[in-house]
Amino acid sequence: MPVTGPALSASRTQPPRMFFLAYIVALVVGVIIGMFGGGGSLLVVAIIYLAQTARPIGVSTAYISILVGITSLVGLLPRIKQQQVHWRTVLALGIPVTLGMVIVRAWLIDLVPDVICQFGTYQLSKKTLVLLIVAALLLLSFSTITGLIGQNIRSKAHWEKERPTAYFSLLLMFGLLIGMGPAFSGAGGGVLIIPLLVVLFGIEMKTVVGTSLAIVTLKSFVGFFVGDVPRLQKLNIPIEWNFLFGYAAVMAIGVLLGSWLVQKFDNDKLKRWFGWFLLALAIFIVVNELLISPRLINISD
Repeated sequence: MPVTGPALSASRTQPPRMFFLAYIVALVVGVIIGMFGGGGSLLVVAIIYLAQTARPIGVSTAYISILVGITSLVGLLPRIKQQQVHWRTVLALGIPVTLGMVIVRAWLIDLVPDVICQFGTYQLSKKTLVLLIVAALLLLSFSTITGLIGQNIRSKAHWEKERPTAYFSLLLMFGLLIGMGPAFSGAGGGVLIIPLLVVLFGIEMKTVVGTSLAIVTLKSFVGFFVGDVPRLQKLNIPIEWNFLFGYAAVMAIGVLLGSWLVQKFDNDKLKRWFGWFLLALAIFIVVNELLISPRLINISD
């Protein structure tokens, strides 16, 4: 008898128009990752809202993780050739980021119940919590990269040579926090890595993009194969490799296009565009989860 897991259920019930839109979003996400080195959080919208109806949130976020990793790798390769990767920062920030990712994906994600609490007729689900965490991270990143907060933060770029112990200790501390926060959604964390490296460590935007892509590639692959794959196997949930390969191919095309487009714009424009994109995405998630989705549930009841 053929397997009828969440994947097949989703593909049979998903309206073709919405599924097609999910692939359009995948292409856009690829372009954004290729241009900015982050933005995988938009994939949360594509996978959770558009490309599924029956997948558990733990499965959807696992897919987001590896898809972000594959597309980040595609965007990273040309930047290695262009020497736009700060490798010492990749190691110092990437190792704790990856550790935080594995802790969440292998252990913490399944400790959160499907329904966390209820306020009257409103239920706070694991899915909503994950998305609200994403929105909070997006708003924090927007505020930092656009200068709403952190304007008085003095760049610590000179610390790498003058105070290397303090410099790399900061990277280790922030890395663990960045690894754990976005890991609940499967997002790569580029929306936090980028403002951290630009504002606090004073690294040029184009080098930050390559560095962020390298870190996100590392954490996504390790988080998926060390954390998610054993967890899904333990739960007897099959992995939809055909879906992943097809989606990754579309995103990879977008990454290559974004990597070409980024050469046409200066650093200041890139930062502004990236910031406003983050704000728009955060507003969409908050409005949908707190206002639109609860109303739809009440109407259906």
